[in-house]
Amino acid sequence: MKVKWAHKAKIDYVDTLSYWKDRNVSTLYSQKIDTAVLKLEKEIAANPYFLAKYNHKLNLYRRSFMRGRYYLYYSIDEFESIITIVHFRSARQIPL
Repeated sequence: MKVKWAHKAKIDYVDTLSYWKDRNVSTLYSQKIDTAVLKLEKEIAANPYFLAKYNHKLNLYRRSFMRGRYYLYYSIDEFESIITIVHFRSARQIPL
């Protein structure tokens, strides 16, 4: 399956990377997040239901990564073979 990002999710992702770069005065942690997201994208593309939790209220699947520090919320379109990442969130943010 193909993975694509919603515009809002991409903005949240870039904002998070930028925040950690500015806060730590280093790109090391941002690179760790980026590497983890790329790995998770490949896992989701191969098997989108594996380890995913389904949220009935949002009608989205959720995967955590980096020891539960971050979440990706995504929808699956079986007909089109497209997975759309709708939200990128920190676990410390107010839940959706």
